[in-house]
Amino acid sequence: MSDLSRIYSELQLLGVTPNYKGYRQTALAVELALQNEESLSHITKGVYKAVAAQTGCTKFSVERNIRTAAHVAWEINPARLAALAGYPISSAPSALGLVTILVSHIQRAQPASTESPAP
Repeated sequence: MSDLSRIYSELQLLGVTPNYKGYRQTALAVELALQNEESLSHITKGVYKAVAAQTGCTKFSVERNIRTAAHVAWEINPARLAALAGYPISSAPSALGLVTILVSHIQRAQPASTESPAP
């Protein structure tokens, strides 16, 4: 299963469905962050801006839509959200929080490299 398929699957399990603008935008943001984890430290200028360019809106709209997705996930399936995070959550995560939770979950789910270190 590809990363993007896995991301969409997790979003649907959280209750974030394709009828939300944040569904695709969250998936794209997670995919970009998986490609370059450093981008999480400057998510508005990097990830949100890139997602905005791909989806035809502003980076502020992207952040708002991902924040809405985080609130939907919190309202519909908070137990699953906490399980993905790997720690207790007492309120809906921020947009960055949701992206980070999904990035960490996908990274943990990927099989470890079987290459042995160079001598």
